[in-house]
Formats: sequence, structure tokens, C-alpha cells
Amino acid sequence: MGSIAVPEKYVVKDQYIHQPKRIKIIVIGAGISGIAFAYKAKFLENVEYEIYEKNADVGGTWLESRYPGCSCDIPAHSYSYPWAGNPNWSKVYAGAEELWNFYRDRAEEYGVYERARFNHEIVGATWNESSGKWTVKAKDLKTGQMVVDSADVVINCAGVLNKWKWPDIPGLHSFEGTLVHTARYPQDLDLTGKNVAVIGAGSSAIQVVPSIQPVVKSLISFNRSPTWIAPQFAGHLATDGRHTTYSEEQKEKFRNNPELLVEYRQEIDQAINGRFPNFYKGSEAQKMSREIVEKGMRERLSKMDPELREKLIPDFDVGCRRVTPGDGYLEALQEDNVEVVRTRIQEINQEGVITADGKVYPVDVIIAATGYDTSYVPSFSLVGRNGVDLGKRWAKTGAEAYLTCAVPDMPNYFMVVGPNTPISNGSLMPAIENQLEFALSFAKKIQTEGVKSVVVSQQACTEFNDHKDAVMELLTFSGNCNSWYKGGTSTGRIVGPWAGSLNHFLESIREPRLQDFEFTYENANRFAYLGKGLSLRDVKKESLAWYIRG
Repeated sequence: MGSIAVPEKYVVKDQYIHQPKRIKIIVIGAGISGIAFAYKAKFLENVEYEIYEKNADVGGTWLESRYPGCSCDIPAHSYSYPWAGNPNWSKVYAGAEELWNFYRDRAEEYGVYERARFNHEIVGATWNESSGKWTVKAKDLKTGQMVVDSADVVINCAGVLNKWKWPDIPGLHSFEGTLVHTARYPQDLDLTGKNVAVIGAGSSAIQVVPSIQPVVKSLISFNRSPTWIAPQFAGHLATDGRHTTYSEEQKEKFRNNPELLVEYRQEIDQAINGRFPNFYKGSEAQKMSREIVEKGMRERLSKMDPELREKLIPDFDVGCRRVTPGDGYLEALQEDNVEVVRTRIQEINQEGVITADGKVYPVDVIIAATGYDTSYVPSFSLVGRNGVDLGKRWAKTGAEAYLTCAVPDMPNYFMVVGPNTPISNGSLMPAIENQLEFALSFAKKIQTEGVKSVVVSQQACTEFNDHKDAVMELLTFSGNCNSWYKGGTSTGRIVGPWAGSLNHFLESIREPRLQDFEFTYENANRFAYLGKGLSLRDVKKESLAWYIRG
């Protein structure tokens, strides 16, 4: 006869309920989201974290983008963290350097510099099922050495505007003049008296063109496709447009009366968030928005050749591409030293730009205002459960996330400003805060409930994206235009904005739907975290009758 196995006796853990174990979080990126994480981390107990940043300093996009005219296209008071107003903004629409200084100061305040590894680029992350941890590899860009680290949780705060790219134009790097990209603009570049070409008609070009037009000898603006140039966001609060400054008296009032500053910030966000109904196809709000924007463009382009003017006014709905305020842009296009070219660029040679009709445009400087790789495909190898490589998957299917924050087969991995974040739906800052809180709510479960891994199910992700795609058909984001929202196509799946208003997004992730996730546990008994029957109140001998309140 064989022996009968004796069940192993269950041993109660000597701890109180929810006693937090020490965990480590690796954060990718020290931009606005990474800095916000450091603020949130101040309220965590027994959590170690490390931030890996490819740049030499904090700030992300606002560190990298310093082209002429670079500034925020929404009021700076809406571009501040919900918990950190700034009474000292100099302008309604602050410039890149002032924005960077603000976030650098927050990084110092929140301890980012003590926790960040700068000049370290993430090159790979692999999930280890047995240990329930990520192995992360980073390259020290100064020494070339590889650093290997591990963490219980990885939070990707790299965002979408982190991989700038050259335009795909034959012969681009054969140009013998000065070639620059707006995301790597040299601060010592003097354009005075130069013949300059600007490639692109998106947000960066719209700020560059009017900034350099007065000083260059000639400017050729290559506008492949039209863009809606809108009035300033919350412009009713900016009496002098983008040049509106705050007086010392106004700033002093904000400093002395925090409630007044909060009310002012709320007024701005109310106006910005209230624009969302404009994005519904065929709605009265959309019709009115188009009427206002189109009328404004026609008036501002009154000096232009009528045939060219019609080509610069889009025939698609407002919001199909990112709506951009452009103070002075349309006016600059009509100046005597500016030529607008809509013919497709065929190639670039040593002297300049050649268009599809064979015309050659010799120039001294080419400025590529051609943006970023906005596919959301990770720039590093990200290998999760069952050997799934997220980059390879998304390269085939396009970016597909669950509520922008989580991905199937990627346990303990969360994103901030991932696919379908409300980047054009209203103020982005509260969305960043809520995505961090979403991620940290799962980190807390890993820390206090004996959870080894948590991952969103494929079914939940698929059903969410099916719903999202259906709602997008109601919105102008899915209109007939080429847009980075759709991967640079006119018909692709929308990975840019959220399919709803900002407040709709905030409510969607405020209370995580645990039923959409799959959990594994450190112990055979998932209730081991309950410990030996005590709460922290019992252990600390705190008030044990706290619940009596009336």
C-alpha cells in the first residue's frame, strides 16, 4: 500500500491585516507624469521606487522642445497639477522655458532628483512569472554600460510625445545646409537673413512660422494638409490673445488669496472641458464651432489668393485633426517673404526641397516640424506573460489598451498617458493624476493583500475597445482626415483621444473594475493577508471606537 500524504498544516502569518510589505516600483520617464508620480509616492508606505529618464534632466517634452515660439496652447493655469496651482505664471499661455522651470521646481520639491537615474534609457523589460517581478534593463547613455534592475510594478510615464522623428522624405540627410527638428532645436541657431523651409502644418509649425517670419529673408511653408486654426482656448480670459500677461497686482492677489486662484483655475477648466460637445458629428455645437472657426480663418486670410485660401480651409469636421490655436500664423502666411506650398515633397537634395511637380526650392535651413512617433509602440522590448512582446503585437494590431492604463499579458504594468488618453478632450492634468491613482490602487493590493500579479483580461480589453471604437464613430475624431489620432492615416483605428469627455474619463477609472482583472497570489490561501486577527489600530492602541459619529 502506498503512503497517504498528510496535508500540510496551514500556518497563520504573524501580521496585522493589510500589513504592507516592501515593494519596488520602476517608473519610466521623468516628465510631467513621472514628477506627478513622485508627489503621489510621498503618501505611500514601505515603497521603494526608481525613475529612469533618458534625458539629462526632468521635464520631458518641455525640456526637449525649445523651438521659436514654443508655448502651451492652453492656459498655463490649466496646465498645472490639480493640487499645485502656480500664482506666479507670467502669461496666460506660458512659454516652454517657464513651463519647464515650474515642473523642475516641483521635481525638486517632490524628491525626483534623489530617485532618478538620468541619461538612462530603458532598452528592455521582461516579466518573470515565478518571482512575480519585472527585470528591467537600462543603458547608461554616458558610459554605454547596461544596468539591470527589478521591480514588483512598472509604471510607464513616458507618454506619447517622447520619440521625435524625421519625416520620411528621400534624400533628407543629403541636405548640405542646416537641418533641424523642432524637438531638438539648437538654441544658438540664428535665422536672420536666411532662406528657411518649414515642413509641416501641425502645432509646432503653427508656433514656429510667425516667430521666425519677421527675421528670415524668405520662408517656405510646406503645408501638406489643411488644419483648423481656432481661437485661443479660454480666450475670453486673455484680453491680448497669446501675449496676455498677468500684472504683479493680479499675481499678488493669487498669492494672498488661494481660494481666488482655485476659482480662477476652475473657470478656465470649465471653459476648456465645456468644449467637448463640439466633437459630436452633426451636433449643433459642432456646426456652430465650425461656423465660428471657418469665419475666423477666412477673415484672417483675407489678403491671400482666394484659390490658395480655399485649400488652407479644411473640408472635414472641426476636431478630426487636433484643433490648434495659431496666434499670428495665418497672418504670417500672407507676408511678402512667405510662400505656402501644398504640393507633395518628392525629395530633398543638397540644395533644398524638390516637390512632386519638379520645382526646386533652394534654402539655407530646413526646419522639420513633423512631430513624434505617436503609435504608442514601446521603444524598448517589453516581454510579458507567455513571452508576449507588446511592441511586436502593437506593430501588427495597433495600440490597444484597457481604459488607457493596462494591457493583457503585461502583469503589474501600467501606463500613464497611454492609448486613448483624453489628450484633446479637456484638461490633461486631472487625467494624469487619476491614471496614477489607478495604477497605485493595484500596487497597494500587491503590497497589502498578498497579490503576486494582476493583469487585465483579454476579453475585458477587447470589449472595451469595441465599445470605444463604436463611440468614436459618433465623434469628429473619426472623420475623413489624416491624423496622428489614427496613426497618420484617414481610416485607421483611433488611438489618440478618449471616447468621451474628460469627466467621463475620470469617472471611468475612479473605481477600478476588479472583475476585469486576473489575480495570482503569493500564498496558496488568498486570505493569508488577514494575519492573526488584529488591525493596525489594535497594534498601535489607537482609538478603537472611531466609528461612532452621531
